[in-house]
Amino acid sequence: MKKLLAVALLATTSLAVQAEEASFSLGEDSVRGYFAGPLSRLFSGTTGQYDAGLIYRDESADLMLAHLGLLATGDIGAKGVAGGAGLGARLILADYGNVTGAAFALGGQFDLRLPTFERIGLTGYGWIAPGITSLSEVKSYSEFALDVEFEVVRAAAVFAGYRRVNVEPENGGPSKADSGPHIGLRLTF
Repeated sequence: MKKLLAVALLATTSLAVQAEEASFSLGEDSVRGYFAGPLSRLFSGTTGQYDAGLIYRDESADLMLAHLGLLATGDIGAKGVAGGAGLGARLILADYGNVTGAAFALGGQFDLRLPTFERIGLTGYGWIAPGITSLSEVKSYSEFALDVEFEVVRAAAVFAGYRRVNVEPENGGPSKADSGPHIGLRLTF
C-alpha cells in the first residue's frame, strides 16, 4: 500500500505542473498539500474541476492520505452573494497506523465572499465514504474543514481554520486520524 501511496504522491506532483491553485496548510502535527484546476486542462472540451492532495502526519497517528477527485463546479446562484460550490467524488488512498486501504468518497466544497469586500471569504469542504464504498482495512472515511480566508493579493491568500479527518479501521480502534486548527497559504496561477 505504501508503494501505491507513493505513486499517488507522484501523480499529485505531476498535476501540480498544470494546477491553477495550490494550497498548503500546517496543523499542530500535520501538513496538507492540495492542487486543483479546471478539467479542461486535462481533457479538452470538459467542464468542472480536478483536485489532488495529500495529508501527512508523523506523530503517534502515522497518517498518510492521498486523494484524486473530480467535481462539477459553478456559482451558488444567490443574488448579492459572491460564491461558488462544487459536488463530486474522490478516490482516497489511506495509510493510517496499521491500516491500509482505499475509499470512494462523495462530497463537495464551497467558497463564499463578502459582497462588498471579496478578499475575505469563508471556505469549506466535506467528504464521506461509508463502509459500502471503502476497501481493504478501511471501514469508513470522512473529512471536513472550515476556513476563513483573506486574499493578500488576488493571486495569494492566507487562511486559518479547523480540519477533522476520520479513518475508521475495519477491525475497530481509534478513527480520529487528524483533527485540529490549521493555518495555510493558497496560491493561484
